[in-house]
Amino acid sequence: MSEEGNTQVKDDVRQHQLAANLGKLYLKAESAMELRNWSYAVSLIQAILVKEPGFLDGRKRLRIAAVKENEGKRGVKMGGEALKVMKLQGQVKKDPLGVMAQLEKDVLASDPYNAQGNELLYEAASAAGLYSTAGFALETVISGDPDNLKFYHKLGDFYMSREIYDKASEIFGKIVDKNRSDLEATKKFKDATARGSIASQKWDSEGDWRDLLKDKDASKDLESKGRAAMTPEMLQAQADALSAEYAQDQNNLEVTKRLANTYEELEQFETALSFYEWAFHLSSNDPALEKKVAAIRETVNKNHLESLQRFVDENPDHPDIEQYRQQLTEAERSQIEVLISESRERVDRNPTDNELRYELGSRLFRAGQFREAIQHLQQAKRSPNLRIKVMNLLGQCYERMNMTDLAASQFEEAIAELQVMDETKKELLYNLGLLYEKLENLPKYLASLKQIYAVDYGYRDVAERVERSYGS
Repeated sequence: MSEEGNTQVKDDVRQHQLAANLGKLYLKAESAMELRNWSYAVSLIQAILVKEPGFLDGRKRLRIAAVKENEGKRGVKMGGEALKVMKLQGQVKKDPLGVMAQLEKDVLASDPYNAQGNELLYEAASAAGLYSTAGFALETVISGDPDNLKFYHKLGDFYMSREIYDKASEIFGKIVDKNRSDLEATKKFKDATARGSIASQKWDSEGDWRDLLKDKDASKDLESKGRAAMTPEMLQAQADALSAEYAQDQNNLEVTKRLANTYEELEQFETALSFYEWAFHLSSNDPALEKKVAAIRETVNKNHLESLQRFVDENPDHPDIEQYRQQLTEAERSQIEVLISESRERVDRNPTDNELRYELGSRLFRAGQFREAIQHLQQAKRSPNLRIKVMNLLGQCYERMNMTDLAASQFEEAIAELQVMDETKKELLYNLGLLYEKLENLPKYLASLKQIYAVDYGYRDVAERVERSYGS
């Protein structure tokens, strides 16, 4: 918003949101780009941005056209742009949109990567409330000068201020890759990563339910103290010693991994997660550490959801209980969305990893996305180590989609391959039994459950179901 005219502008306008006349103008610009008529495309898009300064996709295309137009010319017009930028600096607060338009015309059209020009564009866009454009201005400088760490820091701080933690983490991580001695970037990378993990689940919003749980003594301790090999005191002493080593060299991968593992054994999962994430970064994306990060993050997420669920269950008369129920619903939805997104990324990077396929399939199943889950589970079934688990989940997917014959064949195939009556076989028999009950096939329903009854009287409600069939 311009401070002088209070002109309302919208951030990150899309092509379909353009006014009809601007939309036609943009189509002409795209045609000009296809014909490599870069100067004409530049002039057309500049005209659009004067009317719709928040059209970020158009500004990105403008920058591409300007780069193409000036290929081989860089350095020829340098010098004049600096003076033009200086003249515009004093006008940012008064007329940020005017400054943006003038920069595009007088500076960035001829020198699209100009650092001073893009920095002023960042300031003007921020003043106008066009934060997507502000971030893009800094990104442009980095694209043209990948070693300009000043702008990496500025962009990382911008993302942090906007609470875009994933991008902030990515930027600060790149700084660390370029300069391992940059302790400020190291600290900010860890902070952004940790904040991103929390923010993605909205745990910090209206989160006083945790304090209320403690005040009412309504919760059980989430940390079970003690380990078979070491006492909690021994583990804490080990964590303290490793922390001292870590303080001397935060880029020591082995120390970071050991520290993460120690906090995991202490069941201080949030602390463990931050160190595992840093170890993953230091390792240049070790797949084993990536899986560990995912597992610990899921544990952290689960613990928070369980705590919130317990508070909701134990405080039905709390005056804000509906607010907390809504928070729980949103957190559950957000968690599974994040988990699915992470799994998709890992599968995209490692399409032949059947464990990752199974992980994605199981998460899609939890989200009720059965059709897509089936695609990944069918591929994961090729793994001998996963085969039984996959068939169990495939059967449940088919059952949820009322494809009962396919569901039964999966359960029966898996049961036939298991010689020992373990927990997995009991679950498969139970699922098969309930499927036959749904199909009103009483003999097969009871035959499945009786196999469980014969070895484990207390398994779920099997005893009640079997005995009821005898009229007991």
